[in-house]
Parts: sequence; C-alpha cells; structure tokens
Amino acid sequence: MRRLLILLSVFAFIASACGGGSDSTDTAADTTGESDSAAESEEETAEPEPAPEDDAEAEPEPEPEEPADDNPLDALRVPQDFATIQEAVDAAEPGDLVLIDEGVYNESVVVETDNIVIRGVDRQTVVLDGEHSEEMANGIIVFSNGVAVENLTVKNYFSNGVFFTGDYNSDFILRGYRVSYVNALNNRVYGIYAFNAEYGMFDNTYAAGHTDSGYYIGQCQPCNAVLSNNLSEYNTLAYSGTNAGGDLFVVNNEFRMNRIGVTPNTLNSEELAPQRGATFAGNWIHSNGNPDTPKGGDVWELAYGVGMVLPGANNNLVSRNLIENNRNGGVAISFMPDGDTLWLAENNTITDNVFRGNGIDAVMVDQGGQAGLGNCFSGNTFETSRPADIETVLPCDGPEGDLSDMIGIDFFAPPGADQNVPYADVASPSAADQPSMPDALTTPASPADVLPEFDGFDLDAITVPSGT
Repeated sequence: MRRLLILLSVFAFIASACGGGSDSTDTAADTTGESDSAAESEEETAEPEPAPEDDAEAEPEPEPEEPADDNPLDALRVPQDFATIQEAVDAAEPGDLVLIDEGVYNESVVVETDNIVIRGVDRQTVVLDGEHSEEMANGIIVFSNGVAVENLTVKNYFSNGVFFTGDYNSDFILRGYRVSYVNALNNRVYGIYAFNAEYGMFDNTYAAGHTDSGYYIGQCQPCNAVLSNNLSEYNTLAYSGTNAGGDLFVVNNEFRMNRIGVTPNTLNSEELAPQRGATFAGNWIHSNGNPDTPKGGDVWELAYGVGMVLPGANNNLVSRNLIENNRNGGVAISFMPDGDTLWLAENNTITDNVFRGNGIDAVMVDQGGQAGLGNCFSGNTFETSRPADIETVLPCDGPEGDLSDMIGIDFFAPPGADQNVPYADVASPSAADQPSMPDALTTPASPADVLPEFDGFDLDAITVPSGT
C-alpha cells in the first residue's frame, strides 16, 4: 500500500513537470512579442538619419536672357520713334542716323542739320513719293554740310528727287554731300542734284524718267566731286554739268537709253561760267537717242541721239570710255547758243576711247570759223568722223589740218514733236534690279566725308569698259 502511494506521488510529480513545460513555452512566446513591439516602438520614435552631404556644389540657376537690342545703331527710327521722316530729321543732331522702316512716305523733307545720315532699311521698299503734287517740290532738299542719303527710293516729285544746295543769294557753298544706293524715278526736273556745293559723291544710284537729267552738278569751281557706279536711263539727259568742273570726276558709270547722254555745258543762268576742268573716264555710254523719254528744252533736241556732247565746254578730259550704238553721234564738240551769247568749246582732249556703231563716231562742230580752238583727238578706236580723219586734222601733238568739212550744230535732226513720253509715264525698267546697301541695319552712320575718295583716287587705273 505504502509502495502504491509512492508511485502515485512520482507520477504526479512527472505530470506536473510536463505541464510546467507547456507554460514556459507560452511565456517565451509572450516575451518575444513584447520584444518585437518594443523594437517597433523604438523605430517609430527614432530620429531619421541625415542624408549624406553631396560633395559637388549645386549648379547655379541660369540667369534670364537679356532682351535682344532692336536698335543697335541707336538710330532715330521712323515710324517706331517718330511718325514722319521730317520729325526725325528735325530731332537729329550731328552724327545721328535717321533710319526709315519699310513703307510709302508722302512728304517732302528739308534738312538743315550738319553731318547726319538718312537711311532706308531697304532700297526698294522704303519709298518717298511726292505724288506729282506741286506742294511737294523735292523729295529731300539739303541746306547743310556733310549729309548722306542712303538706301531708298524717291519718286514722283514736282521738281527734284534729292537736292543739295548752297545759298543762291550769298557766298555759302555747301560742303560735303553723298547719295548712295538710291533710286530716283520720274521726278519732273532732276533726279539727283547738287548745286553750289563741293566735296560730294553720287555712287551706286539709279535715275530714270526726268525732263532734264538723271544726275546734275551745277555751279561749282572746283567741285571736288565724284560720280561713280551709277546708271542713268530714260531721261532727257543722262548727266548734265552746267558751269561745273575742277576735280570733278565722272567715272565708271553707265549712261544708256536717254535722249542724249553726257553734257558738260556752259550757260548764263548760273555763275562761274564757263564750264571747265572735268574728267570723264571709264564710262559705258551707249544706245542714246531713245524717243520713249521725256523731252526737255528745244536746245537739247539739237543733240538728240548723241552719246556725249560738249557744248561750250572747256578743258575737259574724255578718256577710256566705251561709246557705242548712239543713234546720231558718239562724241560731239560744239558751241552753246544762249540768248545773245555764243559760248565756245575750247581745249577739250578726247583720247583712248573706243567708238563703235554710232551714227558718226567723233564730231567737231563748226564754231563759226574759229578752227579747232585747241580741241584734240588722239589714240581713239573709231571708224567715222567729221571732219574726216579727225585725229590727223585735230591732233593732240601737232598742227591742225584741213577743217573745211566740219558740220553745223543743226546737223543732227531732232525727232518728231510727238516722239516723247510725259515724265510721269516714263518707264524705269532697271529700278527693281538695283541692289540695296550691304549691312544697312548694322553699319554705323558715316556722314558725307568724301575726302578719302580723293586721297585714294587713281585715274590711271581706270580702263575701257567691256560693254557687258
């Protein structure tokens, strides 16, 4: 019995031990859960670690771009800054540029400020139009020194396209003028005109449709002027120079399809007579004698169809020109009838020119039995002349020969009275082909200082044109 009780006690002890094992496992599990919760709580409450610093410096933010300068030349702009060209010109000071945008401007501009430049942005699309109104005589008239007009078209004015002038009634001589890359079309009298002015230049311009001349230089001695790389057509006269000379160089131009070509001349209507001392070299003078042109005064009809006539002209040099296909004559030397005055032509030298296809290549008009009066011909290429064999009878290095067959001033018959066109209706066929001024929007203003043109002028470098 006692043994049985001992066995039951042992069994109870073992069973108790087994039960304690199960409680221990649960307690361990509970402990593990408490540990996990604590860890999660620590993670939630822990401060975040700072991000590692970047060793490279941050790139700076790009600065905003400067707006483009729409007026790099600091010009007085029309119409952006001034509604009219005249307003801009009136506001200009010496050295300023008046820059004209595309458009048609129906105004007549008067310039009275020295050393300014008036420039269009485009030769063809900047147009001053006088509409043939008597109230707008001149497109641009300049009374001041050193002014330049560039890169525009001036047309349909009652008198002149661009006009530079000194004072008619005083001793003021305008000094310094220039016209470059300009079209002058269908102005009633002159296209581009300088009077009582010196130190000037016309270059790279075009003139058509004028009842007097496309280009005119008047009343200057010395003129100190250069006309170069210009084209004149469909005018009464291509170029006229009354009482103008003295360092006056008309070189490397084309004069075609006018009634008459080139005419240095003497008249009582202007001071400083007689005309003297101009040089005409390297020009292509051709196809003059065109009836589809305006008619000027009757006296000019006497020289209709002549490439170059020197009426009452003196001491001029005509050299290395190509003179061809002029209807009545190539070159003619003649007196100039002017009321009661008969201005004689004396001491002109015609040398080293090429003549071909003219009515008569070279002509010496009878000046009232005054013989040759020092006019001479040498070194020219020609086929016909009056008097015949003109270089023998009027040589530049020997005595005169027989001049008995000189012709009279009325030898060249003018066309019929209806063979002309009103100036307003005359064609200007080559106007659209003329190039604009290079870099007109970026080239700084350069007033009309033409002295460098004389410093570098080399007459000997001028050659006979090719004719193409």
